[in-house]
Amino acid sequence: MHSNIKIHILFRTVGQPSGGGNQFLRALKKFFASEGFYSDSVEDADVILFNSHHHTAEAGFLKVKYPQKIFLHRIDGPMGLYSGLRDGRDKLVFNSNRLLADATVFQSGWSQKRNCEIGLVDDKPSSVIINAADAEVFNRSDRSEFSTERKICIIATSWSSNWKKGFNTYKWLDENLDFQKYTMTFVGNSPIRFKNILCIAPLPSLELAKKLKASDIFITASQDDPCSNSLIEALNCGLPALAFNSGGHPEIIGSGGELFKTPQQIPLLLNKIVGDYDAYVKNIKVPAIEKVGRQYYDFACDVAQSEAKGFGIFKYIRLVSVIFTIKVLSRLKRIFR
Repeated sequence: MHSNIKIHILFRTVGQPSGGGNQFLRALKKFFASEGFYSDSVEDADVILFNSHHHTAEAGFLKVKYPQKIFLHRIDGPMGLYSGLRDGRDKLVFNSNRLLADATVFQSGWSQKRNCEIGLVDDKPSSVIINAADAEVFNRSDRSEFSTERKICIIATSWSSNWKKGFNTYKWLDENLDFQKYTMTFVGNSPIRFKNILCIAPLPSLELAKKLKASDIFITASQDDPCSNSLIEALNCGLPALAFNSGGHPEIIGSGGELFKTPQQIPLLLNKIVGDYDAYVKNIKVPAIEKVGRQYYDFACDVAQSEAKGFGIFKYIRLVSVIFTIKVLSRLKRIFR
């Protein structure tokens, strides 16, 4: 095995509330740094990890400058399933992977399959590695004790306000959930105003973890979500989960909750979880960031044994032209739609 390699993550993480990719990559960077695997300097790194459609032009420039370095591509989506099949970000991801990446990390088996179905050519070393949460923040310590002598507390979270994050289901719950038996809180950005569900603005990780630990059951109704970080964070806090049967949810949830296909199934599934609550909690199995981080590192080490993929100025020009074309077409669609 290649030993003592250094990895640089080409992603600008932020400390305030943000999307799941930011949350996971912050945790991954923290793990790499704690193990001595991380390099803040691109020049001193052996492997550059770049993410989805972010900073692809910069990644291409760095590949021209450092052709001997390995470029590892963490793929998201398909994003077009969220925002429409003409979403140019998927095309950008596929071209970046083809022209630039030496190897690929998929966040779930579902994501790998669906990306390949709509055009990704998976012809290089690849690995499916699920996301993980920062266990120093999202854990079971100081969790509220479950009791049926009070109302059962349900919680949902979403940074994105996209309707495909499950807001039709949350609207149905707002109108139909038995609020004599349950309370429900939504933390994040919502496109609708709830009448019965308490809506709270996005919270920093530590405050969000406290909210999760004060709840009993997590629910996510997001569609075509490759690897929900919010679901993983809730499971890390010991909450059994109820998830829409879509995307990577079944791979994450396992026996630590239940899956639904329609909102009308939710009340019965909630009763099922409440009736056997301790068993669901015991069945929660999500990988620790240490395990996931080690999987990334070991995969990077394996890939680093191979020669880096050639990438000259002409490939860089092709990549930049793809980025420019996608941006122009996206802008025109916004103007003329």
